[in-house]
Amino acid sequence: MNKLLAAAFAAVSAITLAAPAIAQPYGDARHGGGYGYGLEGMGVKDAQVQLSNAGYTKARNIKINGRQFDLWANPRARDACVGFTSVSGRVTEARTFNNTDCGVVTGGGGRLDANQLHGMRVDDAKWNLQQYGYSHERNVRIDGKQWDLWVSSRGRECIGFTSRSGIVSGVQTYRASECAGDYGHGGGGGWRLDPRDLPGLSVDQAKRALSDAGFDKARNIHIRGKQWDLWYDDRGRDGGRCIGFTSISGRVTDADDFSPRDCY
Repeated sequence: MNKLLAAAFAAVSAITLAAPAIAQPYGDARHGGGYGYGLEGMGVKDAQVQLSNAGYTKARNIKINGRQFDLWANPRARDACVGFTSVSGRVTEARTFNNTDCGVVTGGGGRLDANQLHGMRVDDAKWNLQQYGYSHERNVRIDGKQWDLWVSSRGRECIGFTSRSGIVSGVQTYRASECAGDYGHGGGGGWRLDPRDLPGLSVDQAKRALSDAGFDKARNIHIRGKQWDLWYDDRGRDGGRCIGFTSISGRVTDADDFSPRDCY
């Protein structure tokens, strides 16, 4: 009987030794209990495939103490930012990084915390929005600032951000209808295009902003010693709304509200 048990144990051991190594997802003590996945010793291409299969996408490369690390991000993973360095095409070290190193934000319950976008590079903010299922809707000028509007895949949520020198300087959440251009004219709430936001824009940008706000080109008139492009929106009360702008060398120099009669 003992011989049979010994033989059975030897057979099981042989099967275990022959089985392929399975990468461990987390808890590798060599990396401080962080990201494991058994990347160390792998070929770089195999490591990239492993990360991709785990839901990570390439974020960027950074240099630390003269070594280049490939950073990969997955905002839904416990370790949202991981990276590896390699020599001669083989991974020599894998470790976790701060989320900011990857330019990634994390969201509780699968929801994006829009406030985490503040201070990020614009490209990183866009990447995070895409990762959480948002798509770019349009740009709009509000209170003298240009806002990028992004709407969720289900069309229920809208996030907008403004930037300065390539860095997100302001973040705001809106109703999805506002992203789509429902401005609530006539006292219904929402955005209301302010002519003061148009000066400084190119003529094409001004036309696009007016069109996005629901205005249609009405006509050109010469008034106040200037040539004005008049645009009309008939959705408001009291006969609608008329906005005009004047320009020099393709750039808006002045804009104002006009009487709706001027647009007729």
